[in-house]
Amino acid sequence: MAAHTPSNENLTAPRFDSLMDVIRLRRSVRSFEPPPEPLPTDVLRGICEAGRWAPSGANTQPWHFVVAAQRADVLSVSDVFVRQADRLVAHCRGFPHVHKKHWLGNSLAIVLLFCDPRWVDSYPVSDHDGWADEYDANNEKILLASVGAAAQNMHLAAAAYGLTTAWLSGGGEDTTTRELRELLGVPEPLTPIATIPIGWPHRRAESRYRHPLDQLIHWGRWDPERTPADDAVATYVSGVRRQAMYRGSETLED
Repeated sequence: MAAHTPSNENLTAPRFDSLMDVIRLRRSVRSFEPPPEPLPTDVLRGICEAGRWAPSGANTQPWHFVVAAQRADVLSVSDVFVRQADRLVAHCRGFPHVHKKHWLGNSLAIVLLFCDPRWVDSYPVSDHDGWADEYDANNEKILLASVGAAAQNMHLAAAAYGLTTAWLSGGGEDTTTRELRELLGVPEPLTPIATIPIGWPHRRAESRYRHPLDQLIHWGRWDPERTPADDAVATYVSGVRRQAMYRGSETLED
């Protein structure tokens, strides 16, 4: 393929607009219609193909995708996360969430992204005394960011098909990891980092709150006026979070 001469004329706004349509369409939905029929295998492969093309540290691609698509498999995986939700209720009291037993079993499929931590050896490893901990900690972030990129690609692919997903919290805790490994036959040291339930929404989710873009962009260097104040963060955590997590509005004023 011939290289383009760098020029603003080569910027492709229509392609960007199409991408943003899919990005804005994606919603975390926690109310699925009972599945009328299984998803075609080609659709599930397409979603996984999108994940396969995600960027990753050192191009390690440190992921495997376990696809639960048969009804019995979906229900078995759902049971693991229902127990995880019960522990959340018991051990993180007051955390606002929709209990997984009310919707997860209606998924058409559940894709679990297992991360292989052995790939961290491909990232920078210090051979100088006193620096190992610094690089080791950063390598963990590289690994998690890589899996997060694959998960986001897969969420967007599902949205492009007209399906909905949920950004499912939990799954990497030791108890849930152990149960999922045993259920799915996944060997150690692979760990479930992201879980993507896929389904037909009971209703299309509305917009969700987003920080205004001008609060987030810092041109050239950090703008101190955009530093979130401690009391603003505390107010969100203690009061606003319950509404902003699930309410259908793009502005906090609503």
